[in-house]
Amino acid sequence: MAVTPGPTAPRIAIVAIVLSFALAGAVGILRTVNAAPVERAVEVAGNVAFAVVFAAPALLAFLGLRDRPSLLVAAGALDLGLAFVSLMSFIGLVFVPPGVMFIVAGGRMRGAGARPSRSIAAVLVAVLLGTVAFFALFAREDPVWWAINPATGESFRLNPERFVHGTSISMDSRDLPPGVTEAGCSTDSISTAEAIDGIAVVAAMLGAAWVLSKPPGPRARPIRTTG
Repeated sequence: MAVTPGPTAPRIAIVAIVLSFALAGAVGILRTVNAAPVERAVEVAGNVAFAVVFAAPALLAFLGLRDRPSLLVAAGALDLGLAFVSLMSFIGLVFVPPGVMFIVAGGRMRGAGARPSRSIAAVLVAVLLGTVAFFALFAREDPVWWAINPATGESFRLNPERFVHGTSISMDSRDLPPGVTEAGCSTDSISTAEAIDGIAVVAAMLGAAWVLSKPPGPRARPIRTTG
């Protein structure tokens, strides 16, 4: 009995995986560098989760190399989905090339894969849960108020309860530490709880997509013998 060999991974898939991981790490670093010092301290877990969510397509594609071409298509669809939902900062545009490359790689990997219904379900689940993971990072408003003393370079985290009253803000010099002349607020910070939620959804997405994309067992075929 001979076993039909599984498909080989196209080189474009490997390139896209490396590129996608690199871009995910880059957006995480960029988010950290562009934040105020106080925000960096508060959002360590948040920035890690932000990078993990954007690395989800690469993780999917990595799993897809094990005879699961539908996961390569799912990775491409999710990359394009994340590119769309993050277009407000133009960061998403950089995820379009690897997204297209994943879809092309999925089309080139032939010969195996789950049944069409399960493959479609894997793609839909990946895109849905991957998008949910992104929005889970910003499910609640977690403003971080900060102030900087330019003379010393020291940063302070402010307690908003002292000057935020409902929808109105009332602040004077008595609310600020001595020497502070610059203050600001970030309303899109990612709390530790939101970071955990986002990573948990990514993990659930990977598990569900892996189960749904399970290929059929190897097919055996008889070998003709001459006697």
